[in-house]
Order: sequence, then structure tokens, then C-alpha cells
Amino acid sequence: MLIALCSAKGAPGVTTSALALALSWPRPVILAELDPAGGDVLAGYGRGEMSAGGLADLALAARRGGTSRHLDSQLLRLDSEGRARLLPGLADPASARHIDWDRLAAALVAVEDGAIDVVADVGRLRAEHFPGAVLHRAAAVVLATGSTLRGVRSATQAVAELRERNACPGMLGALVIGPGEPYGEREISEALGVPVVGSMPRDEKAAVVLSDGAPAGRLFAQSALLRAARTIANRLVESVAAHQSRVAPPPAHVPASAVATRGSRVR
Repeated sequence: MLIALCSAKGAPGVTTSALALALSWPRPVILAELDPAGGDVLAGYGRGEMSAGGLADLALAARRGGTSRHLDSQLLRLDSEGRARLLPGLADPASARHIDWDRLAAALVAVEDGAIDVVADVGRLRAEHFPGAVLHRAAAVVLATGSTLRGVRSATQAVAELRERNACPGMLGALVIGPGEPYGEREISEALGVPVVGSMPRDEKAAVVLSDGAPAGRLFAQSALLRAARTIANRLVESVAAHQSRVAPPPAHVPASAVATRGSRVR
């Protein structure tokens, strides 16, 4: 399944949250940095020690018609087991204009015939060259928002715009970053009119590991941020599966007479 994580104006910590989710995902997963403003994970979490062509090279392959078969060669390991991998984002935001987002989204949806999930950080809504095609193909779109009045107001406008454009036919939800400042999940869900999939706490010590490559202490995996990410990741997988089963078309009805006819031909 493809899950797109986006933000409205002023939403904090979206890339850090996407990385935390990928590292906590219950199944094999690809974190795809599709923000047209450029990628941050290599220079942050990777501390400049990881290198790959990533999205730019994949976009070049797409123009030659080879997106799917070149995808694997552009991925980097995010963990020692290789369950979480990274498609690095653009080094030069100016190259975003050349990307065929629809073809790329199709390749991500089809990755490994659905055996691997994709969490796509698509950046801020209304950004230039925003990858709207990714939202349209995603099984779920998760809008990250702060819990301040300013943040919730921006998120409310973003949800209304997404619905007006029918930009995300899949499940639409919200992720709260820094709850209780002053609003909580229930109040934010009511204001936005969409379910809140969970909250990422303010955990600066753990967050700086993900955003800037600070050394991870032995308790990093048990930090409040990673615990919340594991809960949200599992909830997202279950919620998207439930949503897909609800909206799936019912099986075609086969008349009994047709079954009998077909059965009479068996020898």
C-alpha cells in the first residue's frame, strides 16, 4: 500500500515523523522522499555518509520507460535488517519540474506486487510542482498538523481543498505533531472532519537523531517518539486495510443457471 504524508502551511516535523514511521513499520517498507523542495534524510539521519542517485536518477529512468526495474537500485537501507529502505529525495529542487509524478506513483503502487508498503513524504500542499498524482493513487493520505489554533486552521483549509478537488480517493486522516498545544486529538478530529491516526510527541532528544543524525543512545528505540510511531504505524496498516475492504466492489453475482451450464461441460 502507498501512504502519502503531507502537510499544510506551518506544520512541523513532517519528514522526521515520516522517518520515525518507516523505522517502526510492521512490514517491509520504503520511505520515499517525494517533497519537491528536496530531500533531507541523507544529510540529516544519514549524516552525509549515505549516497545514492535516488529520485533524480529514477525520474531519468522514468523518461526512458524503466521506472519499476530501476527502483530497487536507488534504494538505501535505513536499518540493519533492510526491512526499511529509503528512496532519497531531490538534491536540487529545480529538477522537480521534470518529474513525471504519475508514472512514479504508479511504480510505487506496484512495487513488489504489494509485498512492500511505501510511505511517501510529499511535502507541503500548494508547493510548486507538488506531486498531486501521488495523493490520487495513495491508499491513504495523512495530513500532518500541529495542535495550535494556527496549525489546525491551516489543516482545516487543506482538508477542504483536498475534498473539493477530490485529490485523494483513498482514506484521508490526520497526524498530530505536538498534541495539547492546546488542542487534543478529539478536538482536532472534529475540527478537520477526518479521523486522527495518532499523535507524535515533542521528544527533542529522539527527534534530533532522525533530523540531524545525532548519536542514538541505547534507549532510542524505547523513546516516546519511537513508541508513538510504532502505535501509529500499526494503526495505519490496520485502518487502511479496513477502509479498502469497505470500499472494495462486491464480488460479481453469478446466476445459478450459469454455474450449472458451466458445470455440465466438465468431463
